[in-house]
Amino acid sequence: MMSSQLGQDHFVLAVLNGKRDGYFLDSGAADGVRSSNTLLLESAYGWRGICIEPNDRYFQALQRNRQCLCIHGCLYDREGEVEFLEGANMLGGILQEYTPAMLRYTQHVFGPDLAAVRKRTRTIASVLYECSAPPVIDYWSLDTEGSELAILKSFPFDDYRLRVLTVEHNRQPVRKDIRQFLEARSFRHIHDFGIDDCYLGPDAHVPQSEPYAAWRSSARHRR
Repeated sequence: MMSSQLGQDHFVLAVLNGKRDGYFLDSGAADGVRSSNTLLLESAYGWRGICIEPNDRYFQALQRNRQCLCIHGCLYDREGEVEFLEGANMLGGILQEYTPAMLRYTQHVFGPDLAAVRKRTRTIASVLYECSAPPVIDYWSLDTEGSELAILKSFPFDDYRLRVLTVEHNRQPVRKDIRQFLEARSFRHIHDFGIDDCYLGPDAHVPQSEPYAAWRSSARHRR
């Protein structure tokens, strides 16, 4: 069983040696099923966690589809209001964070008259504190269509430890900045999913387990 777009869920399980009862953070969870990086963890491995989704329609489906805490909110590096491309569905994000190339692509897919709506933003720290998240987050899936670096920079690293992190970059120039920011905090880049990069936190180690070796072998064959 795999629900994620590119196999991120099996990657996480391989890195964490099939961990059960872990804790996840899913930012940009959509309906919680389609291309979900955390559904398998919750449904088959007993993980708990938080799913966050700004799109109104997707959030309604998310609440129906998942058992974890579901937060209806638009993450950013500060509280306030932003223009959000709600009509872009799973490509929807904060308008000012789109690169010109990503905005052109989104308008090509959904039409040049794609309208933005006003959304209230909140920080990832406020969500974690509100939900009484544990001090160790085993996996964070960060996919917010352009605002990933801003959100990363606002993460309360002094209060929470991340073990595994996947960050979408869509092959945009910000990918380099994301990597530099994380490596300066002792995260290690461990795998490239094409549009996502995968990192291990400072306290996590590259596993030598059989599940991880098997995953690496299958990943090489898929390339």
